[in-house]
This record gives sequence, structure tokens and C-alpha cells, in this order.
Amino acid sequence: MLDTTNRWKRPVTIMLSGVRNDVTGPVQARHILLVDWPAERTDKHKIASDICLAAMEGADPEPAWIAFMEAAIEAGIFVE
Repeated sequence: MLDTTNRWKRPVTIMLSGVRNDVTGPVQARHILLVDWPAERTDKHKIASDICLAAMEGADPEPAWIAFMEAAIEAGIFVE
């Protein structure tokens, strides 16, 4: 069963289509990675997607936070 209540201690802020978005957990991050990703889908993108899915399935959410932030930085959409 997927845990849709899992949240990070602090959000990752990104820019999508000129709009700031505070990504608060692995469910939201994975949706962005799969549906709204504005850049090339690199190895960091794949790793972030896999780790977010693991967090949704009950793993520690903090590695997903790190992986998503690294993918966002690589894609040039990370704000803060």
C-alpha cells in the first residue's frame, strides 16, 4: 500500500513554467518527475523517481528529498 501522507521536513522549491512550486513529499515529487518534468530524463531523474517510489512504499523519505533536489538542480529548476 502506498503512503500518500509521507511528507519531508522541508519542501524543495522549484520553478515549473515560470511558477514557483513547493514540493512537500515523495508523492508530489514523483508526479512531477513522471508527468511535469521539463528537462531531459537523466540518470538522476531515474534515481529520484525510484527513490520517491520507495518512500511512497514505506522507506525513509529523506533520501527521496535529496535525490529529488539533485535532479532539480541538474534540470535547472531548483530555486531554494
